[in-house]
Amino acid sequence: MRRELMNLSFILVLLILLPFSGLSQNNGPALAVISDVKGSVALIQPQSDDSYKVVFGMQLAKGDRLETGRKASVSLLFSNGNLVSLGPNSSITISGNQSGNSSMNIGAGMAGNFSDLAMRQDNKGEMGVLMDLRSDETSQQIIPLSPCNTMISTSTPGLKWDSRKPADEFVVRLYNGQGLVWEKRTTATSLTFPQDEADLEYGQSYFWNVEGEDLINSFRSLNQKFTILPEEKIKEIKEEEKKLFGMFTDDPGNSSLHSLLGAYYAKAGLFEDAISAFERVRDSNPEATLPHEILGGLYSDVGKKDLAIAELQKALMIEKEK
Repeated sequence: MRRELMNLSFILVLLILLPFSGLSQNNGPALAVISDVKGSVALIQPQSDDSYKVVFGMQLAKGDRLETGRKASVSLLFSNGNLVSLGPNSSITISGNQSGNSSMNIGAGMAGNFSDLAMRQDNKGEMGVLMDLRSDETSQQIIPLSPCNTMISTSTPGLKWDSRKPADEFVVRLYNGQGLVWEKRTTATSLTFPQDEADLEYGQSYFWNVEGEDLINSFRSLNQKFTILPEEKIKEIKEEEKKLFGMFTDDPGNSSLHSLLGAYYAKAGLFEDAISAFERVRDSNPEATLPHEILGGLYSDVGKKDLAIAELQKALMIEKEK
């Protein structure tokens, strides 16, 4: 165990000391960030012949020029909410919060959500990161999977868990601030919301755990918390989702869409929804470190320490290979 902690400490110290992988190679302040890239796109530095391969999360400063290849495209998100897209065989030079080309405004608030989330890891001290990532999952026989330490937007949530030890039956218990709400038995490792129980209350927090039973022993998971958003907040989120999806009807897999959604979900405390969004971004951008760094933070937020460590290790590996 001591050796594992030493290895983890070494990995995290390297991540902290490495320059933020998305930063422009230029020394000027960042004016935009790459929010989607497909195909071959090059970044050319001002007053220099240096050229870099563009990846998701790379930040751009004044004078940086982008050039797209024959079958390439790229999207740039500016701090004022302008989202500028370039198609094949195109170029753009960064001069400020520009519009033009193929652009739309998704709102400065949305852009700020993504910027805040992307930079969050830089504001954490080394000891804080290490404290966050010390995992006790390895000693647990039952690992709750969802919902865990998150806001949710449904009053009838299903519950999921993993059992590292066989069990004849699982006992699932749900609690609120006054005590036990209900108890259910199942042989599966998931439970849909019971039809014979009343819907849960909006704006309220709940706790749940799972106990496995066999002929001789029983073993129980740690308690997990989730909170149901108020109905008005859920309505607001659905309106924002509809607005964002409407902007990307021609390209629903665009990383700009899912990174903006993910950042918005994280801001609202919907951490598991944010994780799903950034997993899509990660899978679409295998050469980018930023999605792994963001997922590392989000997994840590919901208590998935082993997954958080794996994402940070992957970010380090990608950075070292550059």
